[in-house]
Amino acid sequence: CFDLIELPVGQHSKMNGCCMKRVCNGCGLAARQRGMFDRCPFCRTHLPHDDASMLAMIHKRVGKGDAEAICFLGDWYCHGSHGLTKDVSRAIELWTEAAELGSLD
Repeated sequence: CFDLIELPVGQHSKMNGCCMKRVCNGCGLAARQRGMFDRCPFCRTHLPHDDASMLAMIHKRVGKGDAEAICFLGDWYCHGSHGLTKDVSRAIELWTEAAELGSLD
């Protein structure tokens, strides 16, 4: 998709843990209309159905040194979301690592 995602970006798109790509709501709708209900429109991987599966996908990406995944996991630790205990110091460590790997967030 080459469309600009409207602001605020989080309300008009979602981050997929399988490939750590932000997919706009329009692309998600187009994928569902084509019958791709349980797959990522970007990488075609099966989408996780619960927090544990999503966390496993993100940890796999973190293990490969994916800066976006590391930053995303840092956000989850900062807010204590998706079953993780709130741990701001761990979030700062992850954000620092992501920045060293080139994340702009």
